[in-house]
Amino acid sequence: MPAISVIMPLFNRADLVGHAIDSVVAQDFGDWELVVVDDGSTDGSADVVAAYDDPRIRLARQPRNMGGNAARNRGIDESRADLLAFLDSDDAYLPMKLGKVVDWFAAHPQFDVLIDSFRKVYPDGRKPDADMLNPVLDDNRAILEALFTRRIWKATPGIMVRRDAALRAGRFDEALKRRQDFDFLLRLAKVGRMACRDDVWWIKRYSNDAISAGLGNFTESLLAFHARHPEYSSDPVFRQGLAYDVARHLARLAGKGKFGKLRSDASTLASTFGWAALPPLVAQGLLRVATRRRDFSGD
Repeated sequence: MPAISVIMPLFNRADLVGHAIDSVVAQDFGDWELVVVDDGSTDGSADVVAAYDDPRIRLARQPRNMGGNAARNRGIDESRADLLAFLDSDDAYLPMKLGKVVDWFAAHPQFDVLIDSFRKVYPDGRKPDADMLNPVLDDNRAILEALFTRRIWKATPGIMVRRDAALRAGRFDEALKRRQDFDFLLRLAKVGRMACRDDVWWIKRYSNDAISAGLGNFTESLLAFHARHPEYSSDPVFRQGLAYDVARHLARLAGKGKFGKLRSDASTLASTFGWAALPPLVAQGLLRVATRRRDFSGD
């Protein structure tokens, strides 16, 4: 049985998946398995994986395209290790990642979940590469506050978890189209102890077609997330994150001139949170947006 299982969902990334796999093969720690779950690719992605002659790399095929969360859950089911890590097919691990993770969990048996930090790269050169550093925390409430108030850079490849905790948390919610990593972490917090570190152990590749970059289904996804986690609005601290998310989304729609979509989404949000509550929520969020931009600019 390997010390750690890496789970990679794959859909039509034939041009990138080799780089992701190579980053696992290049680890300075060798006791791993990589479970790649092809989610109905049509561009030969599965053939790229199958060409690797390494018994530690296993390919599972979904019967049809079922979404990234279903692919991750299939990977959890297929995995054999007591520790799980995740890697998206367009991202990459730094060489020390898996060894550091295994050593950390061995030294901290009281913890079930670890969140690390990453370097964000922009292949198109639109921004300089930047290290996205998370706060160093080892208290669940503090981590939840940081998650809801957007002080933790959460991404699925930054989550490492003991397999039994992932199963007790219910794995990934296959009905969620966005925020699956956020939702998974919130459920993990209910079943195990979490820690967060500022160590940069992997690389996230910015992509214009990333789910998080889209505006079309944002409001629907936000409300689906809120229905699962009502503390998003009921807890005054967590509500700061809701205000930020709502204000930032509406501001982005306005900035892109999508005023019809802005009116429609504002109406949908008001029907949930109340017409009287929406303006102060947006005002609170705009202040947080301005503060966040100032913090990142260094002014």
